Amino acid sequence: MLLWQEKKDQDILNDSPVCNINIEKSYRALELEKTMGIEWAFDDDNPLDTFFYLRACIAEAISIPSGKILPIPTGIYPHLVSPKYEIEVRSFSTLVYQEGLVVADGVSCFNYGFRNEIWVLLENKNDQAQIIQPAKKIALFSVIERPRMVIKYVDEIEKIDWKTRSQGYIQKIKTKIGKQLNPGDPKGPNRHAPKEVYSESYTRDDIQKIVESNKNES
Repeated sequence: MLLWQEKKDQDILNDSPVCNINIEKSYRALELEKTMGIEWAFDDDNPLDTFFYLRACIAEAISIPSGKILPIPTGIYPHLVSPKYEIEVRSFSTLVYQEGLVVADGVSCFNYGFRNEIWVLLENKNDQAQIIQPAKKIALFSVIERPRMVIKYVDEIEKIDWKTRSQGYIQKIKTKIGKQLNPGDPKGPNRHAPKEVYSESYTRDDIQKIVESNKNES
């Protein structure tokens, strides 16, 4: 049953686009392979995983004080073969939960032109110092396909008739202080704010009265 499921999962991946990446291991990573008896390679626990683990490529344990950010080398030099893709490095949720260590810039992006070692900016949000041991899993490595962007500059972007909840705080800020930021803007801070559409509401009693009124008229 397990083999059948694995074959089914692999068949799903056959139609997926392929991102080829060449990986060079750093000198320190190769040394850690010898001294620690591990292979400095990406774990492949599940063929459907969309990420791999990045490890701390350090010879000795280091401490990250509470509230501080420390750059950690990973021993990985990536080369994206196609410019259609971009590497993303983000927080490892288990590390966040257990030790309060996060990728400081949220998501670190490395594009086709990046030809260097990946370093991870680890931030300690714990109230105590945290220790990073050699080869510790510190972040997640994944790729995303990026479409080619074609930019066109216009005098005014197209308005939308419905209200969106996406980043709604921005319009609230602009409504409050927009005139202070751009006092000379003739269109004002609310030019792209959707108009509020109000509808009359009825209580259960109101509806019952209307029904009774219609009965009487008939």
